[in-house]
Amino acid sequence: MSGVTEHREIEFKFRVPSDVSVNLGELLTNIHANVARESVRSMSATYFDTINLNLLRWGITLRHRTGGGDDGWHMKVPTEPSGSSTSRDEIRVDKPAGMVPLELASIAAPLIRRQEIVPMAQVQTERTPFIITGEAGTPLLEVVDDRVQVGTPDLPPTAIFREVEVELLDNSSDGLQLANTIGVALLARGALPNSLSKAAQALGRRAADPPDVPLLKYPNKDAPAIDALQAIFSRYVRDLLMADLGVRRDLPDSVHQMRVSCRRLRGALATFRPLLDAEATSFLREELAWLATELGQVRDTEVQLAALSSDLSDEASRDFVVDYLQQQLRAARSSALAALRSDRHDFLIEDLILLVSEPPVGARAFESVESALGACVRKPWRKLRQSVEQSSPDVPAEHWHRIRIQAKKARYAVEAVAPIYGVGYRRLGKSLSWVTDTLGSRQDAQVSIHLLAEIAGTAPASIAYQLGVRSARYEVTGNEDVRQFIRRWPDIAHQARKLRID
Repeated sequence: MSGVTEHREIEFKFRVPSDVSVNLGELLTNIHANVARESVRSMSATYFDTINLNLLRWGITLRHRTGGGDDGWHMKVPTEPSGSSTSRDEIRVDKPAGMVPLELASIAAPLIRRQEIVPMAQVQTERTPFIITGEAGTPLLEVVDDRVQVGTPDLPPTAIFREVEVELLDNSSDGLQLANTIGVALLARGALPNSLSKAAQALGRRAADPPDVPLLKYPNKDAPAIDALQAIFSRYVRDLLMADLGVRRDLPDSVHQMRVSCRRLRGALATFRPLLDAEATSFLREELAWLATELGQVRDTEVQLAALSSDLSDEASRDFVVDYLQQQLRAARSSALAALRSDRHDFLIEDLILLVSEPPVGARAFESVESALGACVRKPWRKLRQSVEQSSPDVPAEHWHRIRIQAKKARYAVEAVAPIYGVGYRRLGKSLSWVTDTLGSRQDAQVSIHLLAEIAGTAPASIAYQLGVRSARYEVTGNEDVRQFIRRWPDIAHQARKLRID
């Protein structure tokens, strides 16, 4: 996005209570660090959110700030779906105060949908920064001593407090070790760990409420199956939403992660169909299939671009293929983003949020996890086993692709219940992940063969010849993937028998 900059922020926050005396400059000197105190900065920030605080409840802050040396718009997004990580990505847009920049509003769209973003908090900060450098003069940390006044716009401050932030400037082990040393020293002097943003502290308890999709705990085997379904769905929907933000930011692997989330949700709706309302879940599966299809061309092109740009040794052939695929990727990404910005996508998200809070279940969902979920997981596994038993190395490539799809369904079913059923299921899930990766490699080789034939039709003769040579090699590697799978399959089947899934 033009005019947008990003950086990964890893910081630790500490609240210094009013009855605790901490001389930060003296503390830093006592730990034998190379400390440079910088001039005090007066900063003013307005924080924006929906009336329902959708962003803050997801751990995201959006502000416009002046006086910090980086005036403009800042959005901070956790790097983990839980929102509890000390690591956040800060996205900056250098635009004046006023309307929230479209570049940032579009990123937040899956979490706010059609709600308006308005000013919600005002923060005034007197900041005293300290830069700590290593022996070679490399800046390792910025430690800031903040005196903060927070409140709501156009009203007097509602709270005044002191906060110390320790931010890594260098992700080396020296910087992290020094940050830990400072943290221990602050705690020993009475400071308290603090994970809340300044805006959250201004807005009170509502900012600490869970997001639209809370992270629900897995129940034990004696609990009603509906509790397990809600825990499973909550994770998959959260993963999809965070991947959605990543796709809008054009982050590496985000399209892949979003498609995986779609497949996991569709797989869970199919696996646990005996416990769910068929009509409601059928509609959701259709909509998730639509979303995965809209993202499919981007992901397939990314895979082929990565493979062919490294596998083609001839420079002219490689450049020709890369240029061809990059044009396809730009068109595919534009189409995918249009789908993510559609009302259809917003309605799907709202349906998925409702799926977590009020899953459309039948009577069997109130049976125990032990009796209800175990029977559901056996069905996709048995379909996979039967298909493999009817196979041979010389069956067509389409047959192995179908087995791969069945292996994905079995894998997702096993992985969904593994947190409840334990380590044996986790191991089987990893084995099935190996199956899908191995047969996926064969499928990618088949796609490459067809793609190279398509590209060769528009290429000069010398390049078309090189593409034909590469296609023949893909045929060989695809057959080796099948042989590896056949050799390992008996061990995987034995794992399932030990778990009594078979």
